[in-house]
Amino acid sequence: MIDYINIHLKGFNFQTWFSDSRLKFEFKISDERDKHGNVIQTSSEIAQYKGLDFVHTLSGQCFIKGSIHRFFNAGGDNSNRFSFSNFIEAVEDLEDFGVIPDKAILKSFEFGLNLTIPEKHLTAKSFYNSIIYRTGEIEKCMSDDGNILIGKQFTTEDTAIKSYDKIQQAKLDNTVKIIRYELRFRRMRLLKRFGIETLHDLTEKSNLIQLFEKKLLKSVDESIYFDWKALLNTNKLPNYQKKKFLNWRNPKWWREQKMARKARNQNKINFEKLIQKHAKYDIKELLKQKIINEFSSVIESSNFPPDNNTQKKQGTLAASIVSGNRVENATTVKRKYCQVCGKDITHLKKDAKYCNDNRKCRDKAYNMKVSESRKAKKTQKQKEILKLIDNLGHELKLTKTTNPSRKKIKGIPSRKTSIVVTINGTRKMYHGSAARFFLKEFEKKTENQETKLSHIT
Repeated sequence: MIDYINIHLKGFNFQTWFSDSRLKFEFKISDERDKHGNVIQTSSEIAQYKGLDFVHTLSGQCFIKGSIHRFFNAGGDNSNRFSFSNFIEAVEDLEDFGVIPDKAILKSFEFGLNLTIPEKHLTAKSFYNSIIYRTGEIEKCMSDDGNILIGKQFTTEDTAIKSYDKIQQAKLDNTVKIIRYELRFRRMRLLKRFGIETLHDLTEKSNLIQLFEKKLLKSVDESIYFDWKALLNTNKLPNYQKKKFLNWRNPKWWREQKMARKARNQNKINFEKLIQKHAKYDIKELLKQKIINEFSSVIESSNFPPDNNTQKKQGTLAASIVSGNRVENATTVKRKYCQVCGKDITHLKKDAKYCNDNRKCRDKAYNMKVSESRKAKKTQKQKEILKLIDNLGHELKLTKTTNPSRKKIKGIPSRKTSIVVTINGTRKMYHGSAARFFLKEFEKKTENQETKLSHIT
């Protein structure tokens, strides 16, 4: 939830840190940018402790910078869930270092979620590669230390939207797929109307719900998403839409086309309607649902009582989260997807498992079940035959009723291969593939026995 923070401790006495045996300060010179973007060199004393930097500048100011999530994890990675109650506990731990939350002024922080991806047909790359445009923002590629692409970010003067592969970024050997979606507030002027200025303000549940509803979730709505894998075939599109689709799927078209805000929004709406109608799945809706579910879980895991005034302040979504109810019950319908092709089938009846496009997926699923059933029966039959040949091979007598190697002749119905097996005077019949398998394995057994006899003689 809340992560990389930069807080200024107003009126703080540095001796509190200097006398703390946990903090070992070193003198460092670093490059920073002023409010105009100019690079300036700053000198300061820095102590690193469990993912946080405790900074004391030469002018006497004190800052804390770094991952409060890692701080809570005792310096470990920050790929797991960081709940509201975990954050409160981390803030309380900071008080041991003399931090007073009311006097810890926020300079910047990140607000985001780690989202697991259990779907086999999706990866973290599926989500961040699908973001093709955000209005008025600069797109940048994110890479790890080896310059391998791990995500995308879209920046403005005040904010940065990041979407990246958390497992790859943290260099974890993990089979679970995780996409990190976060909003970084690089400057605090946007949050004045929310009344968020200090670290204490982030410990108010209602403030976090405001950020979630009006900033994080809204940032997904404002983005344009398109996943090629969801709409590989465009033959079903009407002719009048094909030309538009060629433009809509192209990020350059959105950046270079000079459109009024109303016209751009209408193009975005039409594009999303086309995706919902023709694509196997809607990657944007999938992401929104994951974000809502995860945030709901993060808030529900809190040990703090709900704010009774939240419903008046924030509306239905906020009230649902604070009261502990699942968000999807109040604001969104739980979406369902075809078990074969992955297409959205929320609009179909409750017990639907497959889409109904020409019954293809339903028939395919049925054929797969039949195939598996036949395969299981065939395997069982073959085990039975092998057991007979191994145990009673020298006592078996076979009578072929047809020629198994006979070629089919056009116009003449072919006869099924059948054999009569005599086992200790009892006759048993095998037909078709079972008969052919019996003949093949019996001949192998006979050849092996003859080979052994020839070697002996």
